[in-house]
Amino acid sequence: MQNKIYVMSKAPLIGISKTRLSKEIGVISSKRFSLNNLENIRKLFINKKEYSINWYVIPNLKFRSYSFSFFKNFFLQKGSCLGKKIWYLVNKNNFPFIIIGSDIPKINISAVLYAFKKLKTNDVVLGPTFDGGFWLIGFSKKKRILYPFSKIRWSTNHTLKDLIKSLESNKISYEFTTKLRDIDNKNDYCKNSKD
Repeated sequence: MQNKIYVMSKAPLIGISKTRLSKEIGVISSKRFSLNNLENIRKLFINKKEYSINWYVIPNLKFRSYSFSFFKNFFLQKGSCLGKKIWYLVNKNNFPFIIIGSDIPKINISAVLYAFKKLKTNDVVLGPTFDGGFWLIGFSKKKRILYPFSKIRWSTNHTLKDLIKSLESNKISYEFTTKLRDIDNKNDYCKNSKD
Protein backbone atom coordinates (compact mmCIF):
# COMPACT_ATOMS: atom_id res chain seq x y z
CA MET A 1 0.00 0.00 0.00
CA GLN A 2 1.30 3.45 -0.94
CA ASN A 3 1.93 6.13 1.65
CA LYS A 4 -0.67 8.79 0.87
CA ILE A 5 0.41 12.44 1.03
CA TYR A 6 -1.78 15.50 0.55
CA VAL A 7 -0.02 18.75 -0.35
CA MET A 8 -2.16 21.57 1.01
CA SER A 9 -1.77 24.78 -0.95
CA LYS A 10 -3.36 27.81 -2.46
CA ALA A 11 -2.97 27.91 -6.23
CA PRO A 12 0.28 29.86 -6.86
CA LEU A 13 -1.39 32.74 -8.63
CA ILE A 14 -0.83 36.45 -8.04
CA GLY A 15 -3.35 37.78 -5.53
CA ILE A 16 -4.22 34.32 -4.20
CA SER A 17 -1.06 32.68 -2.90
CA LYS A 18 1.26 34.00 -0.13
CA THR A 19 -0.33 37.46 -0.02
CA ARG A 20 1.60 38.56 3.08
CA LEU A 21 4.92 37.49 1.57
CA SER A 22 3.98 39.14 -1.74
CA LYS A 23 3.62 42.52 -0.03
CA GLU A 24 7.11 42.20 1.45
CA ILE A 25 9.21 40.69 -1.35
CA GLY A 26 7.05 41.47 -4.41
CA VAL A 27 4.44 39.46 -6.25
CA ILE A 28 6.82 38.00 -8.85
CA SER A 29 9.35 36.74 -6.28
CA SER A 30 6.54 35.37 -4.12
CA LYS A 31 4.93 33.52 -7.03
CA ARG A 32 8.33 32.11 -8.06
CA PHE A 33 8.88 30.94 -4.47
CA SER A 34 5.50 29.16 -4.40
CA LEU A 35 6.05 27.48 -7.77
CA ASN A 36 9.57 26.39 -6.79
CA ASN A 37 8.25 24.76 -3.62
CA LEU A 38 5.53 22.85 -5.45
CA GLU A 39 8.01 21.77 -8.11
CA ASN A 40 10.47 20.61 -5.43
CA ILE A 41 7.77 18.52 -3.74
CA ARG A 42 6.85 16.95 -7.07
CA LYS A 43 10.49 16.13 -7.86
CA LEU A 44 11.04 14.76 -4.36
CA PHE A 45 8.34 12.11 -4.74
CA ILE A 46 7.85 11.60 -8.49
CA ASN A 47 10.04 8.49 -8.75
CA LYS A 48 9.11 7.09 -5.33
CA LYS A 49 6.47 4.45 -6.07
CA GLU A 50 5.79 3.94 -2.38
CA TYR A 51 4.21 7.42 -2.17
CA SER A 52 0.93 8.70 -3.60
CA ILE A 53 0.91 12.49 -4.01
CA ASN A 54 -2.39 14.40 -3.98
CA TRP A 55 -2.76 18.15 -4.48
CA TYR A 56 -5.28 19.63 -2.01
CA VAL A 57 -5.75 23.10 -3.44
CA ILE A 58 -7.90 26.22 -3.26
CA PRO A 59 -9.33 27.71 -5.43
CA ASN A 60 -10.19 24.97 -7.90
CA LEU A 61 -7.91 26.29 -10.64
CA LYS A 62 -5.51 24.11 -12.55
CA PHE A 63 -2.08 25.64 -13.06
CA ARG A 64 1.38 24.97 -14.39
CA SER A 65 4.74 25.06 -12.72
CA TYR A 66 7.88 25.29 -14.81
CA SER A 67 7.67 21.74 -16.13
CA PHE A 68 4.49 20.24 -14.75
CA SER A 69 0.73 20.71 -15.05
CA PHE A 70 -1.15 20.24 -11.78
CA PHE A 71 -4.30 18.33 -12.65
CA LYS A 72 -3.78 14.69 -11.66
CA ASN A 73 -4.89 13.78 -8.11
CA PHE A 74 -6.14 17.33 -7.76
CA PHE A 75 -8.71 18.01 -4.99
CA LEU A 76 -10.55 21.14 -3.93
CA GLN A 77 -10.16 22.03 -0.24
CA LYS A 78 -13.42 21.60 1.69
CA GLY A 79 -14.23 23.42 4.90
CA SER A 80 -14.56 26.91 6.33
CA CYS A 81 -11.33 26.88 8.38
CA LEU A 82 -8.04 25.01 8.43
CA GLY A 83 -9.25 22.51 11.02
CA LYS A 84 -12.32 21.59 8.97
CA LYS A 85 -10.25 21.33 5.80
CA ILE A 86 -7.98 18.83 7.57
CA TRP A 87 -10.94 16.99 9.08
CA TYR A 88 -12.53 16.57 5.65
CA LEU A 89 -9.52 14.44 4.68
CA VAL A 90 -9.71 12.49 7.94
CA ASN A 91 -13.28 11.51 7.06
CA LYS A 92 -12.39 10.81 3.43
CA ASN A 93 -9.56 8.34 4.13
CA ASN A 94 -9.60 4.86 5.65
CA PHE A 95 -5.84 4.35 5.76
CA PRO A 96 -2.88 6.32 7.17
CA PHE A 97 -2.09 9.59 5.44
CA ILE A 98 -0.25 12.85 6.03
CA ILE A 99 -0.86 16.44 5.01
CA ILE A 100 2.08 18.74 4.31
CA GLY A 101 2.26 22.46 3.74
CA SER A 102 3.48 23.82 0.42
CA ASP A 103 5.75 26.53 1.88
CA ILE A 104 8.47 24.32 3.39
CA PRO A 105 11.64 24.71 1.28
CA LYS A 106 13.69 22.21 3.32
CA ILE A 107 11.16 19.37 3.15
CA ASN A 108 12.91 16.03 2.74
CA ILE A 109 12.16 12.33 2.33
CA SER A 110 13.59 11.32 5.69
CA ALA A 111 11.25 13.67 7.62
CA VAL A 112 8.24 12.31 5.72
CA LEU A 113 9.35 8.70 6.09
CA TYR A 114 9.84 9.23 9.82
CA ALA A 115 6.31 10.67 10.05
CA PHE A 116 4.81 7.54 8.52
CA LYS A 117 6.92 5.41 10.85
CA LYS A 118 5.51 7.28 13.86
CA LEU A 119 1.95 6.64 12.65
CA LYS A 120 2.49 2.92 13.21
CA THR A 121 2.43 3.47 16.97
CA ASN A 122 0.51 6.77 17.36
CA ASP A 123 -2.85 8.22 16.34
CA VAL A 124 -1.36 11.47 15.04
CA VAL A 125 2.04 12.73 13.91
CA LEU A 126 3.06 16.40 13.81
CA GLY A 127 5.87 18.27 12.09
CA PRO A 128 6.60 21.41 14.16
CA THR A 129 7.70 24.72 12.67
CA PHE A 130 9.92 27.38 14.21
CA ASP A 131 7.03 29.87 14.54
CA GLY A 132 4.86 27.70 16.79
CA GLY A 133 2.78 26.03 14.10
CA PHE A 134 3.14 22.78 12.17
CA TRP A 135 4.12 21.93 8.60
CA LEU A 136 2.87 18.35 8.69
CA ILE A 137 0.01 16.48 10.31
CA GLY A 138 -0.77 12.82 9.81
CA PHE A 139 -3.40 10.36 10.99
CA SER A 140 -3.04 6.62 11.50
CA LYS A 141 -6.79 5.91 11.14
CA LYS A 142 -6.38 2.99 13.55
CA LYS A 143 -9.24 4.22 15.68
CA ARG A 144 -11.97 6.83 15.56
CA ILE A 145 -10.84 10.07 17.18
CA LEU A 146 -12.72 13.20 18.21
CA TYR A 147 -12.39 16.45 16.28
CA PRO A 148 -9.29 18.08 17.87
CA PHE A 149 -9.38 21.54 16.23
CA SER A 150 -12.12 23.37 18.14
CA LYS A 151 -10.01 25.72 20.26
CA ILE A 152 -6.96 26.30 18.08
CA ARG A 153 -5.58 29.81 17.70
CA TRP A 154 -4.58 29.45 14.05
CA SER A 155 -1.67 31.39 12.53
CA THR A 156 -0.19 32.32 15.92
CA ASN A 157 2.72 31.06 18.00
CA HIS A 158 0.11 29.21 20.09
CA THR A 159 -1.14 26.94 17.30
CA LEU A 160 0.95 23.85 18.02
CA LYS A 161 0.60 24.20 21.80
CA ASP A 162 -3.18 24.51 21.48
CA LEU A 163 -3.32 21.43 19.27
CA ILE A 164 -1.18 19.37 21.64
CA LYS A 165 -3.43 20.38 24.54
CA SER A 166 -6.49 19.30 22.55
CA LEU A 167 -4.93 15.96 21.56
CA GLU A 168 -4.00 15.21 25.15
CA SER A 169 -7.43 16.15 26.52
CA ASN A 170 -9.06 13.87 23.94
CA LYS A 171 -6.62 11.01 24.72
CA ILE A 172 -5.22 11.05 21.19
CA SER A 173 -1.65 9.76 21.08
CA TYR A 174 0.87 11.78 19.07
CA GLU A 175 4.54 12.03 18.16
CA PHE A 176 6.74 14.45 16.22
CA THR A 177 8.79 14.32 13.07
CA THR A 178 11.52 16.81 12.07
CA LYS A 179 11.12 20.50 12.89
CA LEU A 180 11.29 22.62 9.72
CA ARG A 181 10.83 26.25 8.76
CA ASP A 182 7.72 27.42 6.95
CA ILE A 183 7.79 30.69 5.04
CA ASP A 184 5.08 33.21 5.87
CA ASN A 185 6.89 36.54 5.63
CA LYS A 186 10.12 38.24 4.58
CA ASN A 187 11.83 37.43 7.87
CA ASP A 188 11.18 33.68 7.34
CA TYR A 189 12.27 34.03 3.71
CA CYS A 190 15.60 35.59 4.70
CA LYS A 191 16.23 33.08 7.51
CA ASN A 192 15.62 30.21 5.09
CA SER A 193 18.28 31.60 2.75
CA LYS A 194 20.79 31.49 5.61
CA ASP A 195 19.86 27.97 6.87
